[in-house]
Amino acid sequence: VLEAGSGAEEFKPGDRVACAGAGYANHAEIAVVPRNLVTRVPEVVSLEEAATVALGAIALQGVRRAQLSLGEKIGVIGLGFLGQLTVQILKAAGCKVYGLDLESARVAQAKSFGLDAAPDAGLDPVEGAKRFSEGHGLDTVLLTAATKSDEPLLLAMQMARRKGRIVVVGDVGLAARREAMYAKELDL
Repeated sequence: VLEAGSGAEEFKPGDRVACAGAGYANHAEIAVVPRNLVTRVPEVVSLEEAATVALGAIALQGVRRAQLSLGEKIGVIGLGFLGQLTVQILKAAGCKVYGLDLESARVAQAKSFGLDAAPDAGLDPVEGAKRFSEGHGLDTVLLTAATKSDEPLLLAMQMARRKGRIVVVGDVGLAARREAMYAKELDL
């Protein structure tokens, strides 16, 4: 902190803080950020670790938006940094997690964080999701991928159960096919 404005008197120059918020917490040497987008960084946390606060908040918000229940079977499409955090939060929430990524190393890393299953090599991911969910489909699919393609969304619609939920957390194409959404009564 260089300076704290009125309403943020709990912060003093020299305090270590992390901040997040589109339009405020930009990648810059100096940023002016509203009080509600700033948190103090404890001394036991490095600034490198604190730099992940925004991604952690995004992953947590995706899980919150999914309105999950203990024991649900959840899919995560995209196991980059955001997907890895999402898997860990889902496991801590008592969910069973099925994950997909184009890179096998990311799948292996997610398994080390508790990922329950991923499609076997050569197995159709939709078929894998059906097996994982005992034929019902996934309760929720979180999209944490980054691609302009609509394929992750279309895949999520196929993997979700009837009246399932799809939560877009990443940056994916959003050309949904109405008939696929309508037939299963999916929430997006």
